[in-house]
Amino acid sequence: MGVAEKVSALDTCLKEYLWRFTEGKDNAESHNRELLKALRESMGCGLAFVMTRNSADDSISVAEVSFEAGDDKLCGAKFDVDSQEAQNLIQVLDENSIGTEGLSFLGENFNNSVLYYAVVVMDELWGLVGVMDIHNQKHIWSDEDKKSLSKVGKVFALQIENVHLKDALLRTENANKAKQQFLSDMSHDIRTPMNAIIGFATLAGSHLQEFERVQAYLDKITASSKHLLSLFNDVLDITRIEDGRVHLEELPQSLGDMMNDIKNIIQDQAAAKEISFLMETSGVIHERIFCDRLRFNQVLLNLISNAVKYSNQGGNVTVTISEVPSQKEGYVSIDFEIRDNGIGMSPEFVEHIFEPFERENNTTSNVVQGTGLGMAITKNIIDLMGGDIVINSTQGEGTQVLLHLDMKLQKDVYVDGEVERLPEVVGKRALIVVDSDDTCQSLTGILEKLGSKVENTMSVDKALLLAEQEKYDAYFISWRIEDKVSGLDVVKKLRQIVGNDVPILLLTDGMYSGVEEAAYSSGVSAFIEKPLFISDVKKNIKSAMNIHDAETEERSIAQEEFMGRRILLAEDNKMNQEIAITILEEAGFFVDLAENGEMAVTKVTNHPPKHYDIILMDIQMPIMDGYEATRRIRAMEEEGKKDVPIIAMTADAFFEDRQAALACGMNEHLAKPVDVERLFAILKSLLV
Repeated sequence: MGVAEKVSALDTCLKEYLWRFTEGKDNAESHNRELLKALRESMGCGLAFVMTRNSADDSISVAEVSFEAGDDKLCGAKFDVDSQEAQNLIQVLDENSIGTEGLSFLGENFNNSVLYYAVVVMDELWGLVGVMDIHNQKHIWSDEDKKSLSKVGKVFALQIENVHLKDALLRTENANKAKQQFLSDMSHDIRTPMNAIIGFATLAGSHLQEFERVQAYLDKITASSKHLLSLFNDVLDITRIEDGRVHLEELPQSLGDMMNDIKNIIQDQAAAKEISFLMETSGVIHERIFCDRLRFNQVLLNLISNAVKYSNQGGNVTVTISEVPSQKEGYVSIDFEIRDNGIGMSPEFVEHIFEPFERENNTTSNVVQGTGLGMAITKNIIDLMGGDIVINSTQGEGTQVLLHLDMKLQKDVYVDGEVERLPEVVGKRALIVVDSDDTCQSLTGILEKLGSKVENTMSVDKALLLAEQEKYDAYFISWRIEDKVSGLDVVKKLRQIVGNDVPILLLTDGMYSGVEEAAYSSGVSAFIEKPLFISDVKKNIKSAMNIHDAETEERSIAQEEFMGRRILLAEDNKMNQEIAITILEEAGFFVDLAENGEMAVTKVTNHPPKHYDIILMDIQMPIMDGYEATRRIRAMEEEGKKDVPIIAMTADAFFEDRQAALACGMNEHLAKPVDVERLFAILKSLLV
């Protein structure tokens, strides 16, 4: 059959295909293979194909194929095609969307001469319709060949575009559902810390005369407030996280402080479900690190909250924090194990757990609301921090989450990597009486690092015998020993043996508020709450020994440094003015107020040089914003005016906002709500 006859046969097949479609007599797509067969026969080729590009990843797959040998195993075959390859392919097309360049992504098995029609929509490659001469690598394609392919290509282009549009519609619908679920879950999560804040504020107001109880309530309010702030940041920051545009702001932190804040938040969630929640440490000595506290809290709270949520009433959740040898000099490696005996997950779901908006599709797990933040975001942050996460789970038995992070050490805190000893306990003897090997090893390691000589036992009888036979300078007793024996009973017996002068510290798994009176009357000198961190142990040893806390002394010295200093506060919000002025005046500052940027510039201009020691500058203010006010101050000619330290104190809290503040001439950036300790630390560093 000649060329004309072949073309005519193809046109006949094409007309019948379109007639079926327009008349509704049959589903045209069911005859795709017949049309492709007619196409390859009209060109004398051994292979004709239709390929569609996957919009979700960088790949292209064979949707339909006609092969002269009748083998259609190529159907569904997938090939990697990145965005640059797709763009290069588009660039070599002629004005009719026809190309003859080799398709390199098909590999060496498909390097024969190929002719293809590209479906290009909005400069994006959506699919290919083509033929390949499997017998001749140097086939020269005629104009008739290109016209024939173009006719068939335009027909298949409608199908390819329809597939993409359906996929886009489905993704849009799923995105809308995800947004609705996200808002619902966020409403739930925001109400949880808000409930804690309102509840503990009410309780604090009812016990104003009980200092320690009020202090405990205020600590919980502070922890819940920080968690609430992190949720708000996540709502605003979620697109940055998913797009990889989040930057870590690593500042000096205490691992102990961060984990204690997390524990205070989780404890109430666990108690509401009568879940036994335990947080332990194992060999953690180096806790002073650099870390983005907000991101760290976001990861740990999400992982531990999930363990609590997906555990049944009366279940168990254990978090173990372990220090392991680090492969990076100047870093500490920390492993976190989060284990629960909850509902668990199927292997199929675990494989997809880090994909956005994925949730286990079973009636048990769907009863429990998720955080709305998603494991995908958590994984993204862990990757950003250079960490690793592994999840092991068995449906109906529970889940184990293993998280590994390397965090930079605060070198100025550790001399040659070693912890500073506590002079008051160096060479002193301590007896540990606890109910757990892990607790025993952890506390022993801490006390030995502080310089103490340590003995330990898990037997009450042996402990009492040792107390009668040996002289110890301090005792550390578990809240409960040997499952049945109360630590308070042990303390009472020890007091009868050793008298009232020797410190006895009681180790507790959770909050001890409500039992202080009974504990102190039994002879307890101080409490140490798990998880055990060296800073907490030092603080409580000092409390038990009535040693003046150096940190309190440093704080008072820092406030003395502020005495008589003059600070200009540029802030337009009345409530923020009141809070800031009160904090600053109580610290010793003389505060001058400017209600917008223009007033701040005027005050600096009208006063002599060095009148103000420092400026706190809001960003979003009427008349003149903080950026422009800073630029005008920096443009002044007089020394003592143009170089006055300026701190951005603003609700613009993202990395880009910090960079913008520094770019216009500010010295530091502090996000609202203000962390008072960090504010004082920045003020101290700039007031030299």
